[in-house]
Amino acid sequence: MSNLREVVVSPTYSPSYSVVIGRDFLCEISGLIEDKVRTNIDKVVVLVQEPVLNVSPTRRLMDSLSERWRTYTMKVPSGEQAKSLDVALKIIEFLHDIGATRSTLVVAVGGGALGDVAGFVASIYLRGLKLVLVPTTLLAMVDSAIGGKNAINMFNIKNVVGTIYQPVLVVEDIVYLDTLPPREISSGLAEIIKYGVTINPAIVSIVRDRHTKILERDSDTLLDLIELAVKCKAWIVHLDEREERDVRQILNYGHTVGHAIEAAAMGKLTHGECVMIGMIVESDLGVELGYTNPEVHKLLVDIAPRVNLPSKVPREISIETIIEKIRHDKKRYGDEIKLPVVKNLGEFEIITVKLTSLERTLREVLPRHVE
Repeated sequence: MSNLREVVVSPTYSPSYSVVIGRDFLCEISGLIEDKVRTNIDKVVVLVQEPVLNVSPTRRLMDSLSERWRTYTMKVPSGEQAKSLDVALKIIEFLHDIGATRSTLVVAVGGGALGDVAGFVASIYLRGLKLVLVPTTLLAMVDSAIGGKNAINMFNIKNVVGTIYQPVLVVEDIVYLDTLPPREISSGLAEIIKYGVTINPAIVSIVRDRHTKILERDSDTLLDLIELAVKCKAWIVHLDEREERDVRQILNYGHTVGHAIEAAAMGKLTHGECVMIGMIVESDLGVELGYTNPEVHKLLVDIAPRVNLPSKVPREISIETIIEKIRHDKKRYGDEIKLPVVKNLGEFEIITVKLTSLERTLREVLPRHVE
């Protein structure tokens, strides 16, 4: 396992843990767990999403775990279907039926939605089970698997019930990326670009200069990008694990507008596609508000098509619908909203804007970004 890359996440309050990144090493995951987790384990429960249940990396992972521990497997729905109270209760019932104890290890193999529900259940069952995350999408590898945010959806509200509960280990094998459709690779790149624009401009240079290799899934290029992105997320989680200092708000760059577009698109656009459009709109908004260097906006417009991401809001989504969705954004406080802005590459600020002022400026900016 000498070719593996490791990033240590040291949250503000919770114990540190490793994010181990590499290619085709899941046959050694039991040894990795023994080395990094260092705790008594009586049994292992693997929660796995249907799309990756029978692929070869998961089979190698299962073989490695079952050779060392008594291992149980539960299939979990894919996508947002996983993030429901019904699924959470079924996992809890499964844990009860197999006699899970405080020494039982939960291993979640899948995308960000599975990580959410697995982390939520692990945080509350017996007041906390140890959790290993094995993200299988690029988006989950660079974003949701690091930082400890876990939630389920209820009352038609996204992430309304949740906890902050860190894993004890994150295992990122990029062999899973071979199974993803090209659109999902591009979608994950949007979050990586976000880290480059807000925190580490070296990421932007890699995406701009090596975009062909990225889309061809060149291993070294992907490993470089994922490692740099994970380091960015780890830095934020170290400074502001629980969003007490506003620093973690920078992870929402592009998401105020992006989430509104995503809600209005009703499944026609991926999360990453909406975030990319959101960053372009919000960078233009930052220029209008006097915070953002116009070169940041130009760069984002230039880089989107290089990695097959959209740069315009589809015409069928009305500007008023986007603004209406923003009115219900979770970052709103009374008649104000917190908005991350990028001043220059790698230089950000969290500002507070009157909602009426934001709406007025958006009505000026958004028409420039509709196709």
